[in-house]
Amino acid sequence: MNLLTKYLETYFDEVNYKDFYRDIFPVGVLQCKGKDRYGDRKYNGIIVEVTNEKLNSGKPKVLRHTLTDDLEKLDEVVSRDNFCLMSPISYAGKTRDSSMARELYALAFDLDGIQTRIKDGEEWPYGLANFFHQVDHMMIMPKPTYVVSSGTGVHLYYVFERPVPMFENIVEQIEILKKELTRMMWHDSISKLVDEIQYEPVCQGFRVVGTITKTGDRVKAFETGGKVTIEYLNEFVRDEYKVKEFTYKSDLTLDQAKNKYPEWYQKRIIEKKGRGTWNFNRAVYDKWLERLPREANLGHRYWSIWVLAITAMKCGISLDELERDAFGLIDIMNNKDENKSDPFTEDDVLAALEGYDSAWYTYPIDKMSYRANIPIEKNKRNGRKQDVHIKYMNNQRAFKVEMGECTNGGRPDKQKTVQKWQLENPEGTKYQCVKDTGLSKNTVKKWWNI
Repeated sequence: MNLLTKYLETYFDEVNYKDFYRDIFPVGVLQCKGKDRYGDRKYNGIIVEVTNEKLNSGKPKVLRHTLTDDLEKLDEVVSRDNFCLMSPISYAGKTRDSSMARELYALAFDLDGIQTRIKDGEEWPYGLANFFHQVDHMMIMPKPTYVVSSGTGVHLYYVFERPVPMFENIVEQIEILKKELTRMMWHDSISKLVDEIQYEPVCQGFRVVGTITKTGDRVKAFETGGKVTIEYLNEFVRDEYKVKEFTYKSDLTLDQAKNKYPEWYQKRIIEKKGRGTWNFNRAVYDKWLERLPREANLGHRYWSIWVLAITAMKCGISLDELERDAFGLIDIMNNKDENKSDPFTEDDVLAALEGYDSAWYTYPIDKMSYRANIPIEKNKRNGRKQDVHIKYMNNQRAFKVEMGECTNGGRPDKQKTVQKWQLENPEGTKYQCVKDTGLSKNTVKKWWNI
């Protein structure tokens, strides 16, 4: 039996996967089966499943399931031995993207690298025991509602008494709170990976309870506490990390919201728009995909795929194409590990594909480069292909030469610019020359009448 599962079974009661998700999504909060997208004015959960079925390309087939109020899809995915992920969030439609996220039902944390010691001749998860000591006795860590044994680590679920709407300003604050709580949880007395803390977004998906783990066991959930509030979580962090402006799920119906917030309704419900975005040219994605087999390295395999996912999203690449490409890199990533001691699996790819989310639209290029440990040069061609851009720059240079602004390989000759303007404007003044040429007053004065 898994070491972490054995510890949790000793001190806590296991919860069936159906009961676990029913507690997160109470009866009536999700869309009813058979209704269209907004048929009953409710949203749904989304399960992502990587199957053992192979496409013609040899890559695994990925399915997305809509979780409705009956929770029947859970029975289906649990009955198979596939990798499955889901967030404790409801979505509008079938796109698991932050722009379509509607209500946050729990805040979930990933905790890996649990410290172990030998106790009574057996390995013992000292780090997990210390976490609960800090929760129950030192009271410096919030008590989770559930702890899920996911194989090599645990997931901590803080289920809210009332769901929190996924408004952008609220999510931004919760991201800050979650990052600080994550830092506290990955303390060196709990995790041996204190120098490699994994900070994950609020919308991060986690392995579905009841499905298979990396080690071949089943994901198990254990009840460890009661439901929580934002106010409760705020008590454990300094003021700069607290969520100060937030609201819980409104009691307004969608029709009432339409009347009260017509602009929001038009943008989010009718037009299904997210926040403003900016995009790359598709060639950027193709180039990155081409570079990964050569330049991805052992310590950054996950982040390389994660950056690929962000790039795909920014380039308008479909999720289906991204998944085919990403799963096709598994063998290549495993070849980076000469000792075969740390296999790169479908599960790692699924986690990395979380980068395909509009929450990362504005993620800086320099940070993408840092994460993947691969240099990325910023494209200054404004989306033009190289040959087109060269023609554009040559035309620009020819124009400047014609105007007397460039000589000697294109470098501006300010003296000739002033002289040419004076020849064309014999009655002109220095002020007019400055205005027409864009040169500074001192430059015009320097070359006037020379």
